[in-house]
Amino acid sequence: MTSVQARSVGAARAAGMTEVLGLTAAADPATVWLATTDADTVVPPGWLRRQLAWAGQGWDIVLGTVTVTDWSEHPPQVPIAFEARYESGGRRHPHVHGANLGIRASAYLAAGGFTPLRTAEDHALVAAAARAGCSVLRASDIPVRPSARRQARAPLGFGHLLRTLAPPAAPVS
Repeated sequence: MTSVQARSVGAARAAGMTEVLGLTAAADPATVWLATTDADTVVPPGWLRRQLAWAGQGWDIVLGTVTVTDWSEHPPQVPIAFEARYESGGRRHPHVHGANLGIRASAYLAAGGFTPLRTAEDHALVAAAARAGCSVLRASDIPVRPSARRQARAPLGFGHLLRTLAPPAAPVS
């Protein structure tokens, strides 16, 4: 088991992937599926099975969505602002969440893997994989439930997004 002290979600995800790739080194990377989520995220029953079904249809990357069920740490207008911003109007969603991402090992390797970024390592991976010609599915049928905590570790990650949706505090007189 690898220990990571980098204070970087990209480095942590890369270390995890390296560990799995080492364990599956004898397998064809096109047949190995890698899935990521976060420690504070709840995935639905069948989450991995659904990703594998999409992979079986030829997709190299599956990007799922998120839904928040506990808004208790946020002002009442934040859930409304989030829904307005997150809604894709019936089109394929534009979102990338490391908390809900699956990728074929061959695509992961073609993309060069996760970079040691503190934020947006998931966006960088997907962009690199798309440039490498990998197919990307933006699936709306497997949402996960991340924490909506205000004290998040990724500087510009999901927690930061939620904080930006709250109005600034009024100055104290």
